[in-house]
Amino acid sequence: MKVITRKEVFEGNIKHRVLQFNAEEAIVINHPCNGSDQIREILNTTGQHNLSQPFVIEVENAKLVGTIAIGFDEAGNIIAETISGNPDCIKYIPAQTLLLEKLSNWAAPQIEAACSLTNWNSGYFHWLIDCLTRLEGIEYYQAQTGIKPTLIIHANPQEWQKESLRLLGYNPDDCIEWNDSGVKVKKLVVPSFRREHNIISPTACQWLRQRLLSNLSDNTSISLSPRIYISRPKSAGRNIINEADVMAILAPLGFVAYTMEELSFADEIRLFSQAEIVVAPHGAGLTNIIFALQKLIVIDLFGSFGTPCFFALAQALGFYYGCLGEGFDPKNKTGKYKGITVDIAKLQVLLQEMFTVRDSDRQVASVEDALFLTGDSAV
Repeated sequence: MKVITRKEVFEGNIKHRVLQFNAEEAIVINHPCNGSDQIREILNTTGQHNLSQPFVIEVENAKLVGTIAIGFDEAGNIIAETISGNPDCIKYIPAQTLLLEKLSNWAAPQIEAACSLTNWNSGYFHWLIDCLTRLEGIEYYQAQTGIKPTLIIHANPQEWQKESLRLLGYNPDDCIEWNDSGVKVKKLVVPSFRREHNIISPTACQWLRQRLLSNLSDNTSISLSPRIYISRPKSAGRNIINEADVMAILAPLGFVAYTMEELSFADEIRLFSQAEIVVAPHGAGLTNIIFALQKLIVIDLFGSFGTPCFFALAQALGFYYGCLGEGFDPKNKTGKYKGITVDIAKLQVLLQEMFTVRDSDRQVASVEDALFLTGDSAV
Protein backbone atom coordinates (compact mmCIF):
# COMPACT_ATOMS: atom_id res chain seq x y z
CA MET A 1 0.00 0.00 0.00
CA LYS A 2 1.56 3.28 -1.13
CA VAL A 3 0.64 6.61 0.44
CA ILE A 4 1.11 9.84 -1.51
CA THR A 5 2.39 12.18 1.17
CA ARG A 6 2.89 15.92 1.32
CA LYS A 7 6.65 15.32 1.01
CA GLU A 8 6.17 13.61 -2.36
CA VAL A 9 3.97 16.46 -3.54
CA PHE A 10 6.70 19.02 -2.85
CA GLU A 11 9.42 16.85 -4.37
CA GLY A 12 7.42 16.52 -7.57
CA ASN A 13 7.27 12.73 -7.30
CA ILE A 14 3.63 12.38 -8.33
CA LYS A 15 1.97 12.42 -11.75
CA HIS A 16 -1.04 14.42 -10.61
CA ARG A 17 -1.48 18.12 -11.28
CA VAL A 18 -0.41 20.34 -8.37
CA LEU A 19 -1.29 24.03 -7.98
CA GLN A 20 0.51 26.00 -5.28
CA PHE A 21 -0.69 29.32 -3.87
CA ASN A 22 0.21 31.84 -1.16
CA ALA A 23 3.55 31.17 0.55
CA GLU A 24 5.27 29.32 3.38
CA GLU A 25 4.65 30.73 6.85
CA ALA A 26 7.10 31.09 9.73
CA ILE A 27 5.33 31.27 13.10
CA VAL A 28 7.08 32.17 16.34
CA ILE A 29 5.41 30.81 19.48
CA ASN A 30 6.48 32.66 22.64
CA HIS A 31 5.88 31.73 26.27
CA PRO A 32 2.40 32.43 27.68
CA CYS A 33 1.90 35.50 29.86
CA ASN A 34 3.41 35.62 33.34
CA GLY A 35 1.01 34.21 35.90
CA SER A 36 0.16 31.24 33.69
CA ASP A 37 0.59 27.75 35.07
CA GLN A 38 3.62 25.90 33.72
CA ILE A 39 1.95 23.24 31.57
CA ARG A 40 4.62 21.14 29.87
CA GLU A 41 2.76 20.63 26.58
CA ILE A 42 2.32 24.39 26.29
CA LEU A 43 5.99 25.09 26.94
CA ASN A 44 7.09 22.37 24.51
CA THR A 45 5.28 24.19 21.70
CA THR A 46 7.34 27.38 21.98
CA GLY A 47 9.86 28.30 19.29
CA GLN A 48 9.67 28.79 15.53
CA HIS A 49 7.44 26.60 13.38
CA ASN A 50 7.36 26.59 9.58
CA LEU A 51 4.19 25.79 7.67
CA SER A 52 4.67 24.62 4.09
CA GLN A 53 3.18 26.43 1.12
CA PRO A 54 -0.47 25.45 0.59
CA PHE A 55 -1.42 23.57 -2.56
CA VAL A 56 -4.21 21.81 -4.42
CA ILE A 57 -3.89 18.39 -6.09
CA GLU A 58 -6.11 17.41 -9.03
CA VAL A 59 -6.41 13.62 -9.23
CA GLU A 60 -8.10 12.16 -12.30
CA ASN A 61 -10.18 8.96 -12.13
CA ALA A 62 -10.06 8.78 -8.35
CA LYS A 63 -12.16 7.07 -5.70
CA LEU A 64 -13.43 8.23 -2.33
CA VAL A 65 -13.97 5.25 -0.06
CA GLY A 66 -15.22 4.45 3.44
CA THR A 67 -16.73 6.30 6.35
CA ILE A 68 -14.37 9.31 6.15
CA ALA A 69 -14.08 9.40 2.33
CA ILE A 70 -10.42 8.55 1.94
CA GLY A 71 -9.06 9.31 -1.53
CA PHE A 72 -7.38 6.74 -3.80
CA ASP A 73 -5.89 7.43 -7.21
CA GLU A 74 -6.34 5.18 -10.24
CA ALA A 75 -3.36 3.03 -9.19
CA GLY A 76 -4.82 2.45 -5.73
CA ASN A 77 -2.45 4.82 -3.93
CA ILE A 78 -3.82 6.58 -0.86
CA ILE A 79 -3.90 10.37 -1.13
CA ALA A 80 -2.79 11.38 2.36
CA GLU A 81 -4.14 14.92 2.08
CA THR A 82 -7.70 13.56 2.04
CA ILE A 83 -7.12 12.39 5.62
CA SER A 84 -4.76 14.82 7.36
CA GLY A 85 -1.83 17.12 6.77
CA ASN A 86 0.35 15.10 9.15
CA PRO A 87 2.73 12.23 8.26
CA ASP A 88 1.01 9.88 10.73
CA CYS A 89 -2.33 10.14 8.91
CA ILE A 90 -2.35 6.42 8.13
CA LYS A 91 -3.49 5.68 11.69
CA TYR A 92 -6.88 7.19 10.84
CA ILE A 93 -7.57 4.70 8.03
CA PRO A 94 -10.18 2.09 9.02
CA ALA A 95 -9.32 -1.45 7.90
CA GLN A 96 -12.78 -1.75 6.36
CA THR A 97 -11.94 1.11 3.99
CA LEU A 98 -8.91 -0.75 2.62
CA LEU A 99 -10.98 -3.88 2.07
CA LEU A 100 -13.74 -1.97 0.32
CA GLU A 101 -11.30 -0.28 -2.06
CA LYS A 102 -9.80 -3.65 -3.07
CA LEU A 103 -13.10 -5.26 -4.09
CA SER A 104 -12.72 -6.33 -7.71
CA ASN A 105 -16.38 -5.66 -8.50
CA TRP A 106 -16.27 -2.23 -6.88
CA ALA A 107 -19.23 -0.26 -8.19
CA ALA A 108 -20.22 3.23 -7.15
CA PRO A 109 -21.83 6.37 -8.52
CA GLN A 110 -19.59 8.82 -10.37
CA ILE A 111 -19.13 12.58 -9.95
CA GLU A 112 -17.48 14.87 -12.50
CA ALA A 113 -15.49 17.02 -10.04
CA ALA A 114 -15.60 16.89 -6.25
CA CYS A 115 -13.78 17.80 -3.07
CA SER A 116 -14.33 15.99 0.21
CA LEU A 117 -14.81 18.02 3.39
CA THR A 118 -15.49 14.96 5.49
CA ASN A 119 -13.12 14.42 8.38
CA TRP A 120 -12.28 11.79 10.98
CA ASN A 121 -13.68 14.26 13.54
CA SER A 122 -16.78 16.30 12.64
CA GLY A 123 -16.64 18.58 15.72
CA TYR A 124 -16.66 22.37 15.67
CA PHE A 125 -12.88 22.91 15.84
CA HIS A 126 -12.18 20.43 13.06
CA TRP A 127 -14.98 21.79 10.86
CA LEU A 128 -13.62 25.33 10.98
CA ILE A 129 -9.90 24.57 10.99
CA ASP A 130 -9.63 21.33 8.98
CA CYS A 131 -12.52 21.86 6.56
CA LEU A 132 -13.56 25.48 6.02
CA THR A 133 -10.01 26.86 5.80
CA ARG A 134 -9.39 24.47 2.89
CA LEU A 135 -12.06 26.25 0.85
CA GLU A 136 -9.44 28.88 0.02
CA GLY A 137 -7.61 26.20 -1.96
CA ILE A 138 -10.82 25.06 -3.65
CA GLU A 139 -11.60 28.61 -4.72
CA TYR A 140 -8.06 29.11 -6.00
CA TYR A 141 -8.45 25.93 -8.07
CA GLN A 142 -11.77 27.17 -9.44
CA ALA A 143 -10.22 30.52 -10.41
CA GLN A 144 -7.36 28.76 -12.24
CA THR A 145 -9.39 26.08 -14.02
CA GLY A 146 -12.96 27.34 -14.25
CA ILE A 147 -14.10 24.08 -12.61
CA LYS A 148 -16.30 24.28 -9.49
CA PRO A 149 -16.06 21.01 -7.54
CA THR A 150 -19.06 19.61 -5.71
CA LEU A 151 -18.46 19.65 -1.95
CA ILE A 152 -18.89 16.31 -0.18
CA ILE A 153 -19.87 16.79 3.47
CA HIS A 154 -20.89 14.48 6.32
CA ALA A 155 -24.45 13.19 6.25
CA ASN A 156 -26.96 15.04 8.44
CA PRO A 157 -24.83 18.16 8.95
CA GLN A 158 -25.40 20.32 12.00
CA GLU A 159 -27.23 23.63 11.52
CA TRP A 160 -24.03 25.58 12.25
CA GLN A 161 -22.27 23.65 9.50
CA LYS A 162 -24.99 24.49 6.98
CA GLU A 163 -25.05 28.12 8.14
CA SER A 164 -21.27 28.43 7.78
CA LEU A 165 -21.41 27.15 4.20
CA ARG A 166 -24.22 29.60 3.36
CA LEU A 167 -22.18 32.50 4.72
CA LEU A 168 -19.27 31.39 2.53
CA GLY A 169 -21.51 31.41 -0.54
CA TYR A 170 -22.23 27.68 -0.85
CA ASN A 171 -25.84 26.59 -1.35
CA PRO A 172 -27.31 23.12 -0.72
CA ASP A 173 -27.06 22.45 -4.48
CA ASP A 174 -23.28 22.86 -4.21
CA CYS A 175 -22.99 19.96 -1.74
CA ILE A 176 -23.82 16.29 -1.43
CA GLU A 177 -23.91 14.32 1.80
CA TRP A 178 -21.44 11.45 2.11
CA ASN A 179 -22.89 7.94 1.78
CA ASP A 180 -20.23 6.29 4.02
CA SER A 181 -19.45 3.90 1.18
CA GLY A 182 -17.81 5.21 -1.98
CA VAL A 183 -17.93 7.27 -5.17
CA LYS A 184 -15.84 7.54 -8.30
CA VAL A 185 -14.63 11.02 -9.19
CA LYS A 186 -13.36 12.08 -12.63
CA LYS A 187 -11.50 15.02 -11.10
CA LEU A 188 -10.87 14.80 -7.36
CA VAL A 189 -9.78 18.19 -6.02
CA VAL A 190 -7.68 17.89 -2.86
CA PRO A 191 -6.67 21.14 -1.11
CA SER A 192 -3.97 20.84 1.52
CA PHE A 193 -4.80 21.04 5.21
CA ARG A 194 -3.95 24.41 6.71
CA ARG A 195 -2.47 23.11 9.94
CA GLU A 196 0.34 20.75 10.85
CA HIS A 197 -0.30 19.09 14.20
CA ASN A 198 -1.11 21.96 16.61
CA ILE A 199 0.22 24.75 14.38
CA ILE A 200 -2.55 26.45 12.41
CA SER A 201 -2.03 28.84 9.51
CA PRO A 202 -2.86 32.42 10.58
CA THR A 203 -3.22 33.36 6.91
CA ALA A 204 -5.92 30.70 6.46
CA CYS A 205 -7.74 31.89 9.60
CA GLN A 206 -7.63 35.49 8.41
CA TRP A 207 -9.00 34.44 5.01
CA LEU A 208 -11.87 32.56 6.66
CA ARG A 209 -12.65 35.45 9.03
CA GLN A 210 -12.71 37.99 6.21
CA ARG A 211 -14.94 35.83 4.01
CA LEU A 212 -17.46 35.17 6.78
CA LEU A 213 -17.57 38.74 8.08
CA SER A 214 -18.00 40.15 4.57
CA ASN A 215 -21.26 38.20 4.17
CA LEU A 216 -22.57 38.83 7.69
CA SER A 217 -25.48 41.19 8.35
CA ASP A 218 -25.60 43.44 11.42
CA ASN A 219 -28.90 41.95 12.60
CA THR A 220 -28.73 40.18 15.95
CA SER A 221 -31.06 39.74 18.90
CA ILE A 222 -28.35 39.19 21.52
CA SER A 223 -26.39 41.69 23.56
CA LEU A 224 -22.70 41.65 22.62
CA SER A 225 -20.15 42.16 25.38
CA PRO A 226 -16.47 42.57 24.46
CA ARG A 227 -15.59 40.73 27.67
CA ILE A 228 -16.64 37.13 27.16
CA TYR A 229 -16.82 34.13 29.45
CA ILE A 230 -17.67 30.85 27.72
CA SER A 231 -19.89 28.63 29.85
CA ARG A 232 -20.19 24.89 29.14
CA PRO A 233 -23.19 23.77 31.25
CA LYS A 234 -24.46 21.43 28.51
CA SER A 235 -21.13 19.75 27.77
CA ALA A 236 -20.19 16.24 28.84
CA GLY A 237 -16.97 17.50 30.39
CA ARG A 238 -14.71 20.47 31.09
CA ASN A 239 -17.50 22.50 32.63
CA ILE A 240 -16.37 24.81 35.44
CA ILE A 241 -17.41 23.31 38.77
CA ASN A 242 -17.02 26.58 40.71
CA GLU A 243 -18.46 28.75 37.94
CA ALA A 244 -20.38 30.93 40.41
CA ASP A 245 -17.08 31.86 42.09
CA VAL A 246 -15.49 32.57 38.70
CA MET A 247 -18.36 34.85 37.65
CA ALA A 248 -18.25 36.59 41.03
CA ILE A 249 -14.89 38.09 40.03
CA LEU A 250 -15.57 38.39 36.30
CA ALA A 251 -19.01 40.04 36.32
CA PRO A 252 -17.84 43.22 38.14
CA LEU A 253 -15.22 43.58 35.38
CA GLY A 254 -17.92 43.62 32.70
CA PHE A 255 -17.80 39.97 31.66
CA VAL A 256 -20.95 38.29 30.34
CA ALA A 257 -21.37 34.50 30.25
CA TYR A 258 -22.34 32.97 26.91
CA THR A 259 -23.21 29.36 26.07
CA MET A 260 -22.11 28.65 22.51
CA GLU A 261 -24.79 26.00 21.89
CA GLU A 262 -27.45 28.68 22.42
CA LEU A 263 -26.06 30.98 19.72
CA SER A 264 -26.39 30.80 15.97
CA PHE A 265 -23.14 30.48 14.06
CA ALA A 266 -23.60 34.04 12.78
CA ASP A 267 -23.97 35.36 16.33
CA GLU A 268 -20.82 33.52 17.42
CA ILE A 269 -18.94 35.37 14.68
CA ARG A 270 -20.51 38.71 15.66
CA LEU A 271 -19.70 38.13 19.33
CA PHE A 272 -16.04 37.27 18.83
CA SER A 273 -15.43 39.86 16.12
CA GLN A 274 -15.87 42.60 18.74
CA ALA A 275 -14.20 40.75 21.62
CA GLU A 276 -11.56 42.30 23.84
CA ILE A 277 -10.93 39.36 26.19
CA VAL A 278 -12.13 35.76 26.39
CA VAL A 279 -11.99 33.54 29.49
CA ALA A 280 -13.01 29.96 28.78
CA PRO A 281 -12.63 26.34 29.82
CA HIS A 282 -10.47 24.50 27.31
CA GLY A 283 -12.76 23.45 24.47
CA ALA A 284 -13.98 23.99 20.92
CA GLY A 285 -15.63 27.33 21.73
CA LEU A 286 -12.15 28.87 21.80
CA THR A 287 -11.88 28.22 18.06
CA ASN A 288 -13.97 31.38 17.69
CA ILE A 289 -10.97 33.54 18.57
CA ILE A 290 -10.15 33.43 14.85
CA PHE A 291 -12.98 35.95 14.33
CA ALA A 292 -11.47 38.61 16.63
CA LEU A 293 -10.64 41.91 14.90
CA GLN A 294 -8.49 43.38 17.67
CA LYS A 295 -5.52 42.06 19.64
CA LEU A 296 -7.38 39.70 21.92
CA ILE A 297 -6.63 38.51 25.46
CA VAL A 298 -7.24 34.75 25.79
CA ILE A 299 -7.32 32.91 29.12
CA ASP A 300 -7.53 29.13 28.66
CA LEU A 301 -8.74 27.16 31.71
CA PHE A 302 -7.42 23.58 31.76
CA GLY A 303 -8.40 20.65 33.88
CA SER A 304 -6.48 17.40 33.59
CA PHE A 305 -6.95 17.29 29.78
CA GLY A 306 -5.98 19.57 26.93
CA THR A 307 -3.75 20.30 23.95
CA PRO A 308 -1.61 23.31 22.99
CA CYS A 309 -3.79 24.06 19.94
CA PHE A 310 -5.42 27.26 21.26
CA PHE A 311 -2.12 28.46 22.71
CA ALA A 312 -0.46 28.06 19.32
CA LEU A 313 -3.46 29.59 17.53
CA ALA A 314 -3.58 32.64 19.80
CA GLN A 315 0.16 33.17 19.41
CA ALA A 316 0.02 32.77 15.62
CA LEU A 317 -2.70 35.43 15.47
CA GLY A 318 -0.65 37.81 17.62
CA PHE A 319 -2.92 37.62 20.68
CA TYR A 320 -2.13 37.66 24.40
CA TYR A 321 -2.44 34.15 25.89
CA GLY A 322 -2.49 32.91 29.45
CA CYS A 323 -3.57 29.62 30.99
CA LEU A 324 -4.37 27.95 34.28
CA GLY A 325 -4.44 24.20 34.86
CA GLU A 326 -4.97 21.94 37.83
CA GLY A 327 -3.72 18.34 37.74
CA PHE A 328 -2.92 18.47 34.03
CA ASP A 329 -2.01 15.06 32.61
CA PRO A 330 -1.97 14.66 28.80
CA LYS A 331 -2.03 10.86 29.11
CA ASN A 332 -5.33 10.97 30.99
CA LYS A 333 -7.72 10.93 28.04
CA THR A 334 -10.73 10.55 30.33
CA GLY A 335 -9.92 14.01 31.68
CA LYS A 336 -11.89 15.57 28.83
CA TYR A 337 -15.06 14.26 30.49
CA LYS A 338 -14.31 15.71 33.93
CA GLY A 339 -15.19 19.09 35.38
CA ILE A 340 -12.65 21.83 36.13
CA THR A 341 -12.13 23.67 39.39
CA VAL A 342 -10.52 27.09 38.88
CA ASP A 343 -8.09 28.55 41.41
CA ILE A 344 -9.79 31.92 41.92
CA ALA A 345 -6.75 33.65 43.43
CA LYS A 346 -4.58 32.58 40.47
CA LEU A 347 -7.24 33.74 38.03
CA GLN A 348 -7.34 37.18 39.63
CA VAL A 349 -3.55 37.49 39.38
CA LEU A 350 -3.52 36.33 35.75
CA LEU A 351 -6.28 38.75 34.77
CA GLN A 352 -4.40 41.68 36.30
CA GLU A 353 -1.15 40.60 34.66
CA MET A 354 -2.69 40.32 31.20
CA PHE A 355 -4.54 43.63 31.39
CA THR A 356 -1.30 45.28 32.50
CA VAL A 357 0.69 43.82 29.59
CA ARG A 358 -2.03 44.78 27.11
CA ASP A 359 -2.32 48.35 28.43
CA SER A 360 1.47 48.77 28.43
CA ASP A 361 1.63 47.67 24.78
CA ARG A 362 -1.13 50.13 23.88
CA GLN A 363 0.76 53.00 25.52
CA VAL A 364 3.92 52.14 23.61
CA ALA A 365 1.95 51.92 20.36
CA SER A 366 0.31 55.31 21.04
CA VAL A 367 3.69 56.95 21.62
CA GLU A 368 5.12 55.41 18.46
CA ASP A 369 2.09 56.56 16.44
CA ALA A 370 2.42 60.10 17.79
CA LEU A 371 6.12 60.22 16.95
CA PHE A 372 5.41 58.93 13.46
CA LEU A 373 2.77 61.62 12.86
CA THR A 374 5.14 64.39 14.03
CA GLY A 375 7.98 62.99 11.94
CA ASP A 376 10.20 62.31 14.97
CA SER A 377 12.13 59.07 14.33
CA ALA A 378 14.09 59.13 17.59
CA VAL A 379 12.27 56.03 18.83
